[in-house]
Amino acid sequence: MNKAFSLDGRGREEEAVPYYLQALRAGLDGEDYKDALIGLASSYRNIGRLKAAKRTIEKARRTFPDDPVAEAFYALILHDRGEHARALKVLGRAFVKSSSEEMLGGYRQALSRKFNALTRRRR
Repeated sequence: MNKAFSLDGRGREEEAVPYYLQALRAGLDGEDYKDALIGLASSYRNIGRLKAAKRTIEKARRTFPDDPVAEAFYALILHDRGEHARALKVLGRAFVKSSSEEMLGGYRQALSRKFNALTRRRR
């Protein structure tokens, strides 16, 4: 997976994809598995393969439901797909969920309601 990260970090995402796939096929677990899924999704996003990016990051989100990094990349992918309100909702909810009460200053409920309402149909 080091090769994938190295290529990815140098802007050579298309070359990194097969290395991420190889690492995932070899069998990873824990943080390595999460990092490979997120790295692969990000690489797919950067080369314009948005369906593959979404499918991959959704797998990361199912496996690691409380991971704010997976949520942030999911929001970026949604944004690139033109799903702007949904992207902001995902990012906002991740922010609220991962922030302390002290940091939010008592606004947790209000922010949660506002972010949750972003994708509701208006009448």
